[in-house]
Amino acid sequence: MIENFITPDFIKFFLPLAGAVIAWVLNERRKRTWEEYRRKEECYSKLLASLTGFYTYAADAGVRSKFIEEYKKSWMYCSDEVIKAMNQMIYATKVGSTVTPECQREIIGGLIVEIRKDLLNRKLTKKTKLNPKDYIHVGPGN
Repeated sequence: MIENFITPDFIKFFLPLAGAVIAWVLNERRKRTWEEYRRKEECYSKLLASLTGFYTYAADAGVRSKFIEEYKKSWMYCSDEVIKAMNQMIYATKVGSTVTPECQREIIGGLIVEIRKDLLNRKLTKKTKLNPKDYIHVGPGN
């Protein structure tokens, strides 16, 4: 029965078709990975540019506002570790925080390290362990 089905003509048709489907799937995955990486890189570039608003010697509410907007967008693309590092930085640098400037700089450095790790990882983000309580509702004055 199966000998009648698997003929040389069937093999000539099926193998190229299977190869084309596999190549298409791999290409689509590679494109998706590249697009996600590009979005992350763009988001991280904007985040890093806006970090200067959090240093005590250059505190700028406008730059902080840009960071907050990028923080909100980062929930779509960034890894859980980067978001947790951003949360830690926001708590450490908010108005009225008792965290020393030296410790704040260390926390900002930790955020930069997590960003670097995420960019070097290059894996698709598939799952998250974050929950709604992890999102910080913050405005420019906070």
